Order: sequence, then C-alpha cells, then structure tokens
Amino acid sequence: MYLLSIYIIIIFLLSSTSPDIVQSIQINGLDKVFHLIEYLLLGIVYKATTSNLLIRYYLLIFTIPIIDEFIIQKYSGRNVDIFDFIANILGLMIGIIIYRYILTKNKNL
Repeated sequence: MYLLSIYIIIIFLLSSTSPDIVQSIQINGLDKVFHLIEYLLLGIVYKATTSNLLIRYYLLIFTIPIIDEFIIQKYSGRNVDIFDFIANILGLMIGIIIYRYILTKNKNL
C-alpha cells in the first residue's frame, strides 16, 4: 500500500509543476500519451497493492484523476483539458485490465 501512496504523491507533485516547465518539455500531442502511461502504471500499482475488490476501492482510485485535474488548475495555473482527463481514466482502466490479465495468465500456468 505504501507503493501506491508514493505513486499517487508523485502524480500530484508532477501535476503541480508550473506551466513554464511543462511548456519547455512538452512535445506536441504527446502529453496525452504521457497521461495514459502515467495512469496505466497507477492502475497496475493499484491492482498489485490491493487485494480487495470492494467497490469503494475502485471509486477511491477513480477519484485520483479528478483530484489531479483540480491540482493542475488550482495550484499549477495550467488549464484543465478534458482529453487529459479521458487519457487518465483510460490509462487507469487499461492498467487494471493488464494486471488482471497477467494475474489470470500466471494462475493458469
């Protein structure tokens, strides 16, 4: 569970990065891919560290992208982009699915 907490903190710290720094490292159009990968990893870490499948844990993990976009707007001064949010959610879902697939594949061996 510590790994999950640390990863979420890293996401929030990255979200609070100033617009000047983001502009200097942004590659045209690839920010959505970065969002997707960032949250894909979150989905994998989430499934690897939580064994309970209760709905409240899924609701909790899916609030992270909402909080993340709030931090981006409120504290970094950058604009919220709905497509970033969609990439976050898709990445999270893909990460969870990948981990489930790997887990079920390993159980069948």
